[in-house]
Amino acid sequence: MIEALAYVVIALAGVAVIWGLVTAVANKPPGKAQLLFAAGVEIVTVVQSIIAAAKLVAGARPVELATTIAYLIGIVILIPIAWLWANVERSRFSGMVLAVAALGVLAMTLRLLVLWAPAS
Repeated sequence: MIEALAYVVIALAGVAVIWGLVTAVANKPPGKAQLLFAAGVEIVTVVQSIIAAAKLVAGARPVELATTIAYLIGIVILIPIAWLWANVERSRFSGMVLAVAALGVLAMTLRLLVLWAPAS
């Protein structure tokens, strides 16, 4: 896992959390820009997961291998599910769904950094 890329994911996910909360408080559904931003967060997350998976295949062994693999899969799944939900249910809560998914990505990426640290 590339530490700098993980921090980029954390920062982008943090912005997505705040944006989702602001949208919910404003009582508006997410706009096109917010949905595109969420897609951008997903792209960076996928790149991070692919790099981490390649390092695992190359022999890197984090402290908890099974947990690391589960987190790498989980962070890739969260945003697309929230994105689809936000598009199907166009309400103020759609922003909250995006915020919760982004918070999950943020927290799981922080945990991945902790798990990966000894393997560096």
